[in-house]
Amino acid sequence: MFALRRSAGALVLHESGLRHPRAPRLLGETFTRYEDVTHHTVSSRGLRLATRGSVYAFSRSAFVDPRAPDELARELVDRIASRPGGREQLDRMWAVEKRAARPRPVRAAPALAALCLAVFAIQLWVGGERLFFAGLFSDTLVRAGDWWRVVTANLLHGGPVHLLLNGLGLLALGSLVERVLGAARTAVVLGAGALAGMGAGLLVGYEMAVGASGIVFALVGALLWLELREPARLPAQWRVPRAILIGALLFDGLLGWVLPAIAGAAHLAGLAAGFAACACVASGALDGRRVGFPVLAVDALLLFALGAGLAAAGNVALRDGSPLAGHARLLAERADVPPLALNNLAWLIATDPDASADDRTTAVRLAERAVEGTGRTDPNVLDTLAEAQFAAGSAAAAVATIDEAIALVPGERYFREQRRRFTGERGPEDRPEPPGNWIMPERRSPAPDPEPEPAFPDDGIRA
Repeated sequence: MFALRRSAGALVLHESGLRHPRAPRLLGETFTRYEDVTHHTVSSRGLRLATRGSVYAFSRSAFVDPRAPDELARELVDRIASRPGGREQLDRMWAVEKRAARPRPVRAAPALAALCLAVFAIQLWVGGERLFFAGLFSDTLVRAGDWWRVVTANLLHGGPVHLLLNGLGLLALGSLVERVLGAARTAVVLGAGALAGMGAGLLVGYEMAVGASGIVFALVGALLWLELREPARLPAQWRVPRAILIGALLFDGLLGWVLPAIAGAAHLAGLAAGFAACACVASGALDGRRVGFPVLAVDALLLFALGAGLAAAGNVALRDGSPLAGHARLLAERADVPPLALNNLAWLIATDPDASADDRTTAVRLAERAVEGTGRTDPNVLDTLAEAQFAAGSAAAAVATIDEAIALVPGERYFREQRRRFTGERGPEDRPEPPGNWIMPERRSPAPDPEPEPAFPDDGIRA
């Protein structure tokens, strides 16, 4: 018996297996048969025990005797060796140990994280919102022909926290996947997650989505496939406890239910794509085979799509006028565009300082159609029309329109302050702070006082 501190129990070797806590400081024990042990490793930090069912980590400081992990590992090997088939089992464990000693280099995931960081730096220092609007995902704009947004939206982020979370996910999870699959095969997983995540946006109609979270969840899907299908061939230090994987998925699902700004469909699609992509490429990596032509061909296509997408978005960002105006003019003539999509585009163009006079006229047309589509009953949509009219030089029309919004929600100060701006009591650029919080500036939420039915509860940027 190897006792643990703080009444956390003990690791006890029995005749047929090992009884141990599920994790230090957590309630509950489990029993692992010796034949189910697939690998173990002892380091200065402690013991990691890999089994067919999960992986368990015990720090050296968790033991009453700090030498216990070394003694436990030796005793465990002796117990396995003494059983029928134990020698063959130990040979498999040594083979796994050799794999751990020669991990594949980690390149693809760090390169993608660095690219996301570079794009964010360009957003801040060079392109600003122009690059953001030229590359973000929009169901309406993709269906109108902006195919590159399915690619470029994965590289854009709504803020430093958003970038940090996705960057850490790429680096941490990517290193685990890439050690097993290698860079070329991992690139297939990353590409599948990128396309599936934004492709899900087309199915559910996301009007604004950015971020690499679909790719991060593709890595989770790959880890899940490896953990469920090939746990015996993975070193203990390359595995994540199944409870953590499943708990993270449940937590994300809960957040997606509570916070509409989380792109739950993109996360789920990325997870499924990563699971499927790993199923297609993992066997070759685990068997030690060279990367074949199909994988290299897919990687080449992904690189071509990435380069073409960045070039297309850059071309739009460098044009004169608003980067959204070209397709907005086309959408203004279409009858199948949802009112809220028209409203969002109108707001973005109307508040774009680089928009031309023609662009602002287009914004007015889009907003007018959105107002008609909502029966002039949504104060936020009316506010967008007033903003577009004011940007186009029609202050009197803007005042009349914002008066309609004020009549619908007389208790909301934001609309009254907009009116003061349109009448010249506030500076023309002194736009009042809209109610609510969004990932990016210039995005608005419904008026909170009084509380009408939200006009567009899911119109924030999806992350």
